[in-house]
Amino acid sequence: GTQVRGGYVLTLIFLSFLNSCMAPLDDLFADRLTFYIHRKASFYRTVSYYISQILCSWPVAVCEAFLLCVLSFFAVGMSNNGGWAFFYFCLLFMLLTINGTAVSRCLAYSLPTPDMAQSLGTAALLLFVLSACYSPQYLELPAWLRWLAWVSPCAYCYEGVIVAETAWRTVGEIDGQVYAQEAFGIPRPSPISTPGGVLAFDACILLLLTFVFEILGCFLLHQSQKWYGPTTLRYQVESGQQLSSPPWKGKGVNTTEAQAWSAIYMDNNPDEDTSGVPSAPPAHLTSKDIVYEVDVDPPADEGEKEDGNETERRFLEATTDDDIDNESSSGTPITAREYGQQPFYFERVLAELIITKQLGDSALRISSTQSSAKSTSQDASMQLQTKLAPPAPGRLRLLSGITASFEPGTLNALMGESGAGKTTLLDVIAGYKTDGHQFGDIKVNGLPKNDKIWRSIAGYCEQTDLHNPSMTVRESLIFAARMRLRPFSLDDNKKVAFATKIMTLLELDEFADMLVGDEASGEGLPKHARKRLTVGVELAANPSILFADEPTSGLDSLSAAMVVSSLKKAAKVQGLTVVCTIHQPSREVFLAFDNLLLLKKGGLCVYNGPIASLNDYLFTADNKYAITKDVNPADHALVVFCGPLGVGTDWVELYNESSMCKKIKETVQSPSETGEISIDLTPQSFASELYLVLQRQVISHWRTTTYMALRFWWTIIACILVGLVYFRSGTDGNVTQTVGALFFYVNIATVPLLSAMVPLITERSVFYRETLSGTYTRVVYGAAVQLAEIPFNLGFSLVSFVIFYFMVGLRMDGEQIIYFIMMALASYWVLPAFGQLLAFVSPNVGAAVGVGSLLLTLFTLTMGFLITPKDIPPWYIWIYWINPLRYILQGFVVSEIGGTDPKADDALDSNFSWSYDDRWWYCYVVTVIFGAASFISIMLATRISWLKR
Repeated sequence: GTQVRGGYVLTLIFLSFLNSCMAPLDDLFADRLTFYIHRKASFYRTVSYYISQILCSWPVAVCEAFLLCVLSFFAVGMSNNGGWAFFYFCLLFMLLTINGTAVSRCLAYSLPTPDMAQSLGTAALLLFVLSACYSPQYLELPAWLRWLAWVSPCAYCYEGVIVAETAWRTVGEIDGQVYAQEAFGIPRPSPISTPGGVLAFDACILLLLTFVFEILGCFLLHQSQKWYGPTTLRYQVESGQQLSSPPWKGKGVNTTEAQAWSAIYMDNNPDEDTSGVPSAPPAHLTSKDIVYEVDVDPPADEGEKEDGNETERRFLEATTDDDIDNESSSGTPITAREYGQQPFYFERVLAELIITKQLGDSALRISSTQSSAKSTSQDASMQLQTKLAPPAPGRLRLLSGITASFEPGTLNALMGESGAGKTTLLDVIAGYKTDGHQFGDIKVNGLPKNDKIWRSIAGYCEQTDLHNPSMTVRESLIFAARMRLRPFSLDDNKKVAFATKIMTLLELDEFADMLVGDEASGEGLPKHARKRLTVGVELAANPSILFADEPTSGLDSLSAAMVVSSLKKAAKVQGLTVVCTIHQPSREVFLAFDNLLLLKKGGLCVYNGPIASLNDYLFTADNKYAITKDVNPADHALVVFCGPLGVGTDWVELYNESSMCKKIKETVQSPSETGEISIDLTPQSFASELYLVLQRQVISHWRTTTYMALRFWWTIIACILVGLVYFRSGTDGNVTQTVGALFFYVNIATVPLLSAMVPLITERSVFYRETLSGTYTRVVYGAAVQLAEIPFNLGFSLVSFVIFYFMVGLRMDGEQIIYFIMMALASYWVLPAFGQLLAFVSPNVGAAVGVGSLLLTLFTLTMGFLITPKDIPPWYIWIYWINPLRYILQGFVVSEIGGTDPKADDALDSNFSWSYDDRWWYCYVVTVIFGAASFISIMLATRISWLKR
């Protein structure tokens, strides 16, 4: 019992330190950016900020430690020694937990990226646990490495708990102090020999180490502003790995050849606009009576809930003009932002909301799980005035019957005050809303929007620039063209030339071979170039319609003008229908647009027509609203239509009765372009998609030094360290030491479990954007993520084998060497697969690290080394049977120790129920578990999405 509790104590130390050290890293890195900005503006001193961090984290850490101790101390049956041992146990783990938070701050403030911190944090944890004096014990450590045991917080916690467990009592018939020294080598040799002195010494040193780490962390935070503060780092790629087309699709060019080939092609074909790529067919996009509602507060009484038919009835309920005139002023529309500030009488106010509009005698309702619009019958009468009934209880209406027309070759602006529904309207029309309740008709060339061709003819530029940071501008555009440009049978040279012309059109040539970089870290492209690249990636698909959500957000006036000029070129040169939301544009940017659709709160349209007619429209309403030469027309329009200058005029009613509104409705009924758009719908082959995505993923790993290079050096250093600690233990025939060495070798391979999650979650936003746009399928991405790890994992396993195997002195038989390499490769595959699985099911890095830490702790605890299989409680023995680390460790141990001595085989069977004859079965099980984890990861990638719009 007491011997088993030693393994339990080490496991609990591992769990506590892992959770307190790794879980806060993501938040610390996010807060670090805010600190740099505040510190640069002299908001506060570094020490003040750091002390506030300590005061916020310590109470939480203490509560976590106390809860962990309460739940585990008595369940395991630790000795209470009259009650004081429990409180001392809690004290040590509280100190260990706050020590872990201090180490976490040191990592976050000394390293450039979260994935590097996750990897080195796991390395520090392994180092601390290795020197905790469980295995090897203190006197078994090489003399020149014993200093590690005196700087490891885990060693002081372990020693204190073991002394408290055994002191002042007997274990069997042996004095507790004697038993602790014989079984655990505790306490370590030191001038302090009494149990009470050791207990006090361990607690004090733990507290002292905490203060040392906190002081170091404060110093690193202050210095890190110089190292990682807001700067701009730009990297050129001139050689090395390059993207290429699939070999089975004929002779193509890689990105190195593309530059020279495209220059020659363009010189010889100056007048050929698309380099053999068919022109995108013109698309006249129209929307009629668009209504969008969101659920905000479900009714308290379930009996009051309305079914779908009742909601349809309310939505289609109509009245005459007189009804509208009597009720048009009965309520004031509000925004979703304002809803959170409303008092409890909100439902009464919302119930009085009346919005006038024209509506056909039927409308379309789209549930949140649908993505396509279905046509409805048309109402021939254009004169019938109708109204929208108030939304159902628990719903908030954000768009109120918007009818609009966007013609080919035009640049259209969606404007309005904050919360008016600009982006909401853009997302509804573009089909990017994943939630809410949608009503209305969306048509292309007079025909209902068809999902089969929609992704092929429409592009969407996100407000946030989401790109793979490890690719260059040229590679990003060529990748988009190869993945999305139809027909897919098009020659690869023409795709490369088309992508290059897009780059020239958007004036990105000077950034062609520059890595996109991580914007949050100040790396790579300037903001305006990122915005133009976002546009270029969508233009590379040769769309007919282009949506852009606030493409000038975060730019100065000059950069904003460059981006809008690029959109204008795309509209005029390629005949695109371009629809943009725009916020606070300058005069030059505003006048670059052809048409304006202006919304006010409640999603109400107050102007929808040419920008050239805006001044005449305002002058007609009242000459005091006319635009003067000294004002920005965009600001003036907002102040008049949505602000105090226009108070007293019902702009909604004025627009509904205007000739402009009637013209829009007539255009919607009779669009300039008619007929179904013809697109080659032949899909790209699965093999071609997988080849291109896998190639990009491998190159991305190769260029991301904080991920793969760190894992490489960690493998070398950790294997050397473990090899030195257990040097020649296999040759000396020390079975216990050999098993301990193999246990820690398996744990070296657990670092990828946590490190594989961070980059995958970080690039998940890029994955969502590309799958939504139809760049590739989720299955392709999931498979590429798994396959991209193979060459690197093979290299890591071979490096670790060469270092570890010969330093520890394991058996030199051919079968044992081959078996070890196979199991090493399996261990380096299984753990990243589990990490990728957790990345797909977790909403953020913090949740993934928390679940990963728990999973890792359970796997380590039930491997069979810390607690033998016969001592594992029956209620969680099932974890032992599904634990991949258990089969890996079993395979290593039985292959090394078994098969040579019958006594050794009997010892393996009696203590662990492990058999040398089953060694290949262990290998098969690990392979099956790896396959299952990979398959589940791919399936989760296709089923789970954390994107909500």
